[in-house]
Amino acid sequence: MARLLRFFENYMAQCEANAEAFTCDASSWIEKVRANYAPNTLQRLLTSQQVDIRRAAAWALSHLGDESHFVSLGVLLRDSSRIVRTYADDARRAIAQRTQSPWHRKTASRIEQLLADGLFRPATELASHLVEEADSRADVYMLRAWVRFSDGDIQLAAEDCKRTLAIDPFCYQACVALGQCLWYLGRDMAARECYCEAARIYPDWEPARAALEMLPND
Repeated sequence: MARLLRFFENYMAQCEANAEAFTCDASSWIEKVRANYAPNTLQRLLTSQQVDIRRAAAWALSHLGDESHFVSLGVLLRDSSRIVRTYADDARRAIAQRTQSPWHRKTASRIEQLLADGLFRPATELASHLVEEADSRADVYMLRAWVRFSDGDIQLAAEDCKRTLAIDPFCYQACVALGQCLWYLGRDMAARECYCEAARIYPDWEPARAALEMLPND
């Protein structure tokens, strides 16, 4: 554990030294972590009583972890320490991006461009193809939910949000998206429950609180 903290602290010192250049290369320190810690050991360190160790373990898993670590990192989204919560969220995002195949990244980018151009039908078709090819990933359902919601297919978008949460129950973005779908469908109380769940999963996410404030209190 002392070595992990040393690697992390050296990385942070390097970032601080290079702050003016806006560069911070973690590769050398991550290689040192890789040589000393297995990913599953880092996962166990996420439950340490020490805030610095939990933060360092989340940082290391952002580079060395995979989707099997999503749940353990998801639990830390409501950690008692805000800095740990932030690192856990960053790690989950990094893992999701890093574990996408090149074809997945290219296809997702194309879908987003089609959506930006208002070409909903081809965007939906391509999003469905992405789901077929990577149906074990929560992010593909979340992307298709976004496309369907934009095209006005609210019920289908809601179903994709539910599929996202079935795969990744800590996806607070899907909770809020599902709440938006339910709100559009006139189900205010169910929408409120979704927003509350998003705030419970990740207390620091402002859109969840903002969505709650938009709903009537009665």
